[in-house]
This record gives sequence, C-alpha cells and structure tokens, in this order.
Amino acid sequence: MATCFARFIRFLVVALMLLGFELPASAAPNLERELAQMFVGHSLTLRNFYQGRDLRYGSDGRLLGKSEPGYWSRDGMVEIFSVKLLKNNELIMQGKRSCVLFDPAKGELADVWTGDRVQITVELKPEQLTLQAVIPILQRVLLTSQDRLEDLVPQYWTNCLQRKVNRPDKHSPWECVALDKRQVPDFAGKKIVWDTQPPDTAPPLHNGMQLYALNYRVGYLAEKGMTVPQLLAGPVPIFQWQQRRTKFVAVTLVLSFTVGEDGKPRDIFIVSPAGMGVDDEAAEAVTKWKFSPATCQGQPCAVHARVFFEFSDPTSPFLR
Repeated sequence: MATCFARFIRFLVVALMLLGFELPASAAPNLERELAQMFVGHSLTLRNFYQGRDLRYGSDGRLLGKSEPGYWSRDGMVEIFSVKLLKNNELIMQGKRSCVLFDPAKGELADVWTGDRVQITVELKPEQLTLQAVIPILQRVLLTSQDRLEDLVPQYWTNCLQRKVNRPDKHSPWECVALDKRQVPDFAGKKIVWDTQPPDTAPPLHNGMQLYALNYRVGYLAEKGMTVPQLLAGPVPIFQWQQRRTKFVAVTLVLSFTVGEDGKPRDIFIVSPAGMGVDDEAAEAVTKWKFSPATCQGQPCAVHARVFFEFSDPTSPFLR
C-alpha cells in the first residue's frame, strides 16, 4: 500500500508541475533528485511523437536536429528509467519506448515493449536549474493532461480515441463506434459487393527475423442501380518496422473510406484498429490507391467502402 501511495503522490506532482502549478523553492533542493522522483517509472508522451534513439532539445524546448515525427501508437510513449543532470547543464532522460497494440481478446489497446530505447537531452542554461524554470521547458517536450490526444493525431483515429469499441458477436472483428454514421456507415446487414481480385496481393513477408502473411480485400456499400468501383492500382503496406519487433497473430485491421467521383479515396477512418503504427501505414497506403469510380445512372458517383487487412501465420488460414 505504501508503494502504491508513493507512486500516486509522484504522479500528482508530475501532473501539477506539467500543468504549470508552482511548488515552493524548498521542494527542489536538488534538481536531479527531484526530477528523478517525478519522472522515473512513469510513461510520458513525446510531442510530435518523434522517432529516433537520441532526441536533443534546446533551452527553449525546441527539437534540435532532424528527427522525424512518428505515429502515436508506435513512437509516442516513453517510460523513463533514468534522469541525470550533467555538469555542463544538460538534462539527460533515458527511457524505453512503449507501443500500443490492440488486444483482440479484450477489445482494448494495450502497452507492449519492443526493446527500443530513447535518450532525451535538454540543453539548460545556468539560470534554468530550478524546477520552476525546467517544467515550462519540459511542457514543450512532453504532452500534459491539458493536451487532447485526439486533437494531435490524424483524423482517421478520431472514432477509436473518442468512443468505445464494440463487436456484434465473438466471430466478428471489434469496431470503433462512429461519431457520424453518414460518414462511417454500418456494413452489417447491408448489400456488399467485394472486389475479389485486388491487384498486387501481398505474399508472405519475410526479413530474416519474422514471418507473417498479409491478405486484403475491399468491399463496397452498393445501392440499387450502382456499378461499384474497381481497384486499379495502389501500394500494399509492408510494415517493415513491425516485422523487426513483434509477431502478429490473427489480426484484422479494417479501414472505412469513400471512393470519390474522381476514383480517389477520401474520408479514411479506422473501423477495427491494430496499433503499433500499422493503422497509420495502412491509411497512408490507401490514400495512394486509384479506383475506377462508381457510376449511378451512368454518371460517376461516390460510394462508401471498407478494406480488410488480415494478418496471420502463413501456415494458418486467414481470418474471414
């Protein structure tokens, strides 16, 4: 009980400080010790979800160097295990990255470790060596409880972050409840026309460490008198990063989108998530797909569609 209480107190201190509440100067006689008490053992989220193993920030909290923004479910979270303040006034925070992977058994996103580590270095000035001065800088490096994750991620994550995840039965994939059914309509009980031969169907993928099979299929919400689209060309997501770090087992990722009158996908949303950046890579691939548009009474028209990406052990049948 004492350990849990101590962790709770440390969490409150982190939250209060990142929110801008001031602590008395006597609360921080040793900056390194105080920062270690506040951050070690806690999972924090990097602003912009920067990739890389060495992130360096200036005294104003701005990133130095050329690290690229990543995906929140793959690159965003870091669990701090070490805090050091060097003699040259560099604040060194070391941690391991925590990824988010969807658990189909429980219908929720869970933390997983991949072995990736990261070092966060902040170059402080001598006059910034107090808690009151350091916390505003760290607010520019890390998210606080005042930041809304759904405002910082691509739109296709909105439904899965704001609403619960349901499934009609134990044999169906989990689905994020849509905020707008007109934008992400239900497919259950509707007439669906499947694109049975999508081009460039992906073979099993292998990079010497992991092996999994990927299959995908596209379904269109057809209406009476409509000629549905046909997928003409488009890249298949490879998920190389995930192959090096984890093994997928029977995962189904479902994206909803609209094929416009011009044959281009738009309004992409995640229906059934996967996590670990898989959703983002798949959505980015779908944006590059090209369709022959649907026709209604002989004229090009928009149609709702879903794509099912199915991962499995290549020795097992795909999920259907």
